[in-house]
Parts: sequence; structure tokens; C-alpha cells
Amino acid sequence: MSTSKIKNHFFCCCMALFFTLPLFGCSPDDSLPQSGKNEILVTINNSTITLAEFNELIKFEAYVDPELDLTAESKHRFLNYLIRKELMIQEASRLKLDQKEEFVRTIEKYWESTLIRNLLHRKTEAFRKEILITDDEIETYYKDNKTELDRPLETAKDKIRDILESKKLEEKLAHWHLGLRKSASITINNKTFQKQ
Repeated sequence: MSTSKIKNHFFCCCMALFFTLPLFGCSPDDSLPQSGKNEILVTINNSTITLAEFNELIKFEAYVDPELDLTAESKHRFLNYLIRKELMIQEASRLKLDQKEEFVRTIEKYWESTLIRNLLHRKTEAFRKEILITDDEIETYYKDNKTELDRPLETAKDKIRDILESKKLEEKLAHWHLGLRKSASITINNKTFQKQ
């Protein structure tokens, strides 16, 4: 992963990690502009934040914290937070902390796990729409597991449906993964592997 990509991912991570930090710092003008979306709102050394970027970031903050009231005061606090965060990122970059191997590995792992999680979520939702559990399947499962369920069929139906759906979902995901593996070009150097 390139350093520029890592920096972008780091910015996203920081947004999530620092939302709960106390907000101190500069005091901007009494009101923030509401027009001119590409207008530069703040410049921090060589970095800028446009009004459009600010609005997107504060919209995300309001999504994360539904109790947040978008008042002039909360916007000022959020702007101060962004300035504080950017100054810390710039200082970390100046000290070349973003180039340290440990940092790069951490960001790569976070990026990979988030990407995989999003992919699995998308595939799971798509597969879930394809799954149909019939009454016959529920009754067969109930007969085969009556002792474990220890309750009448009518009260166990929802639980059985969930169990059967989970099993079918696992099967679909496993089949999909197998398809990915079969269609890929994978070469394992067994001599090297055996040296482990």
C-alpha cells in the first residue's frame, strides 16, 4: 500500500478514534459560511478543509452521535477539533511516524479487515435474499432435533428458521469462497513452506 493511501486511511481512522476527545483550540468567526461549497473554510499550514468537506464530516459526526445538535457552538467546537486533529497528524508526519513499519502494518491490517468485513457483509446480504426456508425443512429439522428443542413445533419455528438460514448462509459463503479460490491463480512454493 502506498504512503499516500496509508495517509488517507489514517485520516479516516483518526476521524473515528478522536471523535470522543475533548475539543479545545482556536476560536473561529461567530458564524460559519453556509454557501460556496468549494470555498476553503480553514487552512492549517499546507492543508485545507473546504466548506463541503466540513459539512460532510459534521454530517457523519451527527450520524455517529444522534444527540448532537448542530448549533453554531457545536460547529465551532467541531472545527476546533478538526484543526487540533490536523495539527497532530502534521506533527506525527513531521516526525515520520507515518513511515514507521509498525504504523504501516497496523494501518494495512485495519484497511484489510475493514475491506473484508464490508465484502462479507455485502455477500451475506445478497445470499440472504436468495435463501428460502420451507415448512417441510422446518418440520424435518424439528423431528430430527425434537429432544434438544424440548418444546412444541409452533413455538420453535422461528428458532429453527434462524438455524437453517445460518446453515444455508454458511454453505453459500463457503461455496462462494471455493469458487474464488478455483478461479484464482495460486502457486505455493512447497520447498520454501517446508522450511517454516
